[in-house]
Amino acid sequence: MVISKTPFRISLFGGSTDYESFYSKHGSLLIGFAIDKYCYINLRKNPRIFPYKSKITYSSIETVNDNRDIKHNGARGVIDFFNLNDERLEISYFSDLPAQTGIGSSSSFVVGLVNALKYEQKYTPKQLANYAISIERHHLKEAGGIQDQIWAAYGGINSISIDTNGSFSVRSLPVSEEFIKDFIDSSFLIYTGKQRKSFGIAASHDTGNEDENKKKILQLSKIGYNAFFREDKSEIGLLIRDSWESKKKISNLICSKEVDEMMTTLRTHGMIGGKLIGSGGSGFIFGVATSLSNKQRIHEIFKESYVDFKISNTGSSIINE
Repeated sequence: MVISKTPFRISLFGGSTDYESFYSKHGSLLIGFAIDKYCYINLRKNPRIFPYKSKITYSSIETVNDNRDIKHNGARGVIDFFNLNDERLEISYFSDLPAQTGIGSSSSFVVGLVNALKYEQKYTPKQLANYAISIERHHLKEAGGIQDQIWAAYGGINSISIDTNGSFSVRSLPVSEEFIKDFIDSSFLIYTGKQRKSFGIAASHDTGNEDENKKKILQLSKIGYNAFFREDKSEIGLLIRDSWESKKKISNLICSKEVDEMMTTLRTHGMIGGKLIGSGGSGFIFGVATSLSNKQRIHEIFKESYVDFKISNTGSSIINE
């Protein structure tokens, strides 16, 4: 049995500019980090004694005699991409956070499954990310960007630069360990209590390369990078707020009335700036508080949906083989 462990992520700046229709004309710069909340994939060869070829366990349980009949897109896509349709497989998925909540779970699943299926090849983070991008965006033709696969493969707190040809580079942010600790200590993550189907929302982001809101998001990402360089927490929080306001204008599917009301409450109690992570709709709100006492107050108000987190400095890994 092989077990892979793959982190989820929080994207701070640049979201929606990692779509090919945009970066192919303008490039992209993203800033964010992987968190210590993971998806785990257990993989083994399915013994022939069982009366089915493969079994996939997630929120549903599938047993199939033809791997092409697997309903889980990520599992079917990875298996088909690597020409493993004749293999007998048992795949079990476990997660620290709910799926379909903007944390990049779909891409973390694909990266983790590629890592588990091909662990003997010892793929580099770049190879894992590129395979996952190829599977999700080209083989399965699912709507979305390419940042989630990169965070899942690399881990850490980084900037991601995407060239117009789709090639990317990952660099650690030029900040001190003391500032990273202060920034994370001032940050919070709150679950809105709702999941959503992300592909329809993701498709609504694909408005073309001349979207002025996306251009503003890219500009704010570059300013945000300089704010990190200066280790200016308050400016970073305000820029996250401005970036979220621009993102909301891309599609009316991105922000609901309930999310707006939560944002208002959070600002009232000391949030400098925040955003709904992922493509939008619902899921998790990330924010930066003005002080530790205000963060504690926010924790008390939203204690049932508050999630503690740290940075995961490593990407997808094999923890048992």
